Amino acid sequence: MHFKHPEILYALLLLLIPILVHLFQLQRFVKVPFTNVKFLKTIEKQTRKSARLKKLLVLITRMLLFTCLIFAFAQPYFSEYSQQQKFSTTIYLDNSFSMQAKGETGELLKSAAKNIIENNTISENKITFITNSHFLKDIDNKNLKNLLTKLNYYPNKLDLNTVLLKAQQGSNDNSIHKTVIISDFQSVNLSNNNFGGTSNNSTSILKLNPKKINNFYIDSLFVIDETSLETNIKVILKSSLKNDLKIPISLFNDSKLISKTTASFNNSNVSSVEFKLPNAKNFNGKITLVDNALEFDNDFYFSISKPEKIKVLCIGEASNFLSKIYTKDAFNFKESLPKNLNYNELQNQHLIVLNELENIPKELINHIETFIKLGGHIAVIPSKNIDYNSYNNLLRIGNIGEILTKKEIEHNVTSINYDHPIVKDVFEKKVTNFQYPKVNLYYPTNLNNSSAIIKLDNNDAFISSIEYLNSSIYWVSSPLDKESTNFSQSPLIVPVFYNMASHSLKTGHLYNIISSENKVEISTSIKKDEVLKISNNNLDFIPLQTSTQNKVSLNLENNIVRSGFYKIFKNTSHIKTLAFNYNREESDLQYLNLNTLTNKYPNLKISSSIEEVFNEINNQQKINWLFKWFLAFSVLFLLIEMLILKYFNK
Repeated sequence: MHFKHPEILYALLLLLIPILVHLFQLQRFVKVPFTNVKFLKTIEKQTRKSARLKKLLVLITRMLLFTCLIFAFAQPYFSEYSQQQKFSTTIYLDNSFSMQAKGETGELLKSAAKNIIENNTISENKITFITNSHFLKDIDNKNLKNLLTKLNYYPNKLDLNTVLLKAQQGSNDNSIHKTVIISDFQSVNLSNNNFGGTSNNSTSILKLNPKKINNFYIDSLFVIDETSLETNIKVILKSSLKNDLKIPISLFNDSKLISKTTASFNNSNVSSVEFKLPNAKNFNGKITLVDNALEFDNDFYFSISKPEKIKVLCIGEASNFLSKIYTKDAFNFKESLPKNLNYNELQNQHLIVLNELENIPKELINHIETFIKLGGHIAVIPSKNIDYNSYNNLLRIGNIGEILTKKEIEHNVTSINYDHPIVKDVFEKKVTNFQYPKVNLYYPTNLNNSSAIIKLDNNDAFISSIEYLNSSIYWVSSPLDKESTNFSQSPLIVPVFYNMASHSLKTGHLYNIISSENKVEISTSIKKDEVLKISNNNLDFIPLQTSTQNKVSLNLENNIVRSGFYKIFKNTSHIKTLAFNYNREESDLQYLNLNTLTNKYPNLKISSSIEEVFNEINNQQKINWLFKWFLAFSVLFLLIEMLILKYFNK
């Protein structure tokens, strides 16, 4: 038994006073003469015994009466914890798009929100409420109800480990904390199936199960062929389960229907369709299918704009292979010797190639340093005889590294880093029987934070990249003349150098995926007092932006949370349209096995319903007050005392 006001119990010491009075009370008896003394003594003895018993009973009932009153004012109660103990509760409700799935009583998110409103009776201790889009600490019931009523789906999901970290932030010091996680627990919500970071706090997990686990969705699309008249695109569709169904697909340009077709899955969970688009200045496309499982992935937006030519400047001797790769239809390619170079044009380029220079002039190094710091990209191809000091001065920009020596020994180019962005989309699968080129001369280097794109058979890098600020520096360890290597005759040279240039301007995407860190680059120039603005039918905002002489980098942060088309304006002039789509990670309805988590982490408890969760919380925090019982007993002892005084005969 605990007491809310235990200091009142000190009043029990006052009960010693009536006890002492009773023990030391002295009565004076008056002597009355009477003839029959023997009879009088008998009456007197009986009267004294009755009086003493009556006084003792009255004393006991009064003592019990005042004891019960004192206990009642001290407010006694039964509970697992003391009344001074603080409780804190954190509830995470997953509002990602997979919660659109239909359960027994409708959409999982809407049903969960309704059940929380109906069962939440936690009034004294406020709740920390977390969703993918909210973190609200110590929210009261009224505000929680308003939030749950208006809660919408959010495209950026939280990893479950991140949820636990946020829950710990919501817990109060020296409090008993309870965490409740309500989700459909998709596999993508837990990185590497590792639910780390669980603390000693009690955590209940409630899994919401959809009735239907087969979902059709548009996964991606890409250009497969392009002519002067039309562009062919391929659309990849997927299903959570293998099936033989046929799904109708529609193509729109803005709101105008262009074409319809059917995707056949043929006992598979992957299908594809192709569309031919007329080449126009701009094409704002939307692919649509009909599926009732999840709705967010039924539409897919893309935008094809008039291609912008990428500016590439080659400084050094004329190169036949570069001019063949950087053709006029896609690139604005220029070549210049260092002595004829117009340094004012450097900052207007997207990619600068230093092609087999024996010596790099100091003035050129200074301009390249400025070019790199402003987000430009460079590729360095050494000559057969280089001035080490000038090259190392270049590589000292940002502490990139240094050239060690020259090795004139034959090696084969044998290894490709298929995960590197430069070659990631070049090969459909890893090639094992490829006829790799040879190298007779190369310069080993010691580069900091470099990533090898292609390696030699001795594991030295042949072509590598270094990320510095917002720039990429590509180092080719060998001259590319025919005497040093036959790499220029290899099929690898075209995609490698083509992608070096295409990655220097990140504007060629047909679409963007909504995330918490969206960044895009726009090929334009703005004046000092100008900014770019992004707008669509529901949103207008000015993003964070960094401008150089030929492009503007936009950091969209969390401003874009709805799929669709977004126009970019410079002043009132529309310069580009971007297409944004929701991430499809949650479209493949694959769920975690919660039993494996509870076996590994004993602090986790699986709950079967929201009602059960709140019953557990209420029972944990429940206090059984006893002061009413003590008041009732005090009244009872008062009645007993009155009965003793009235009916107890002396």
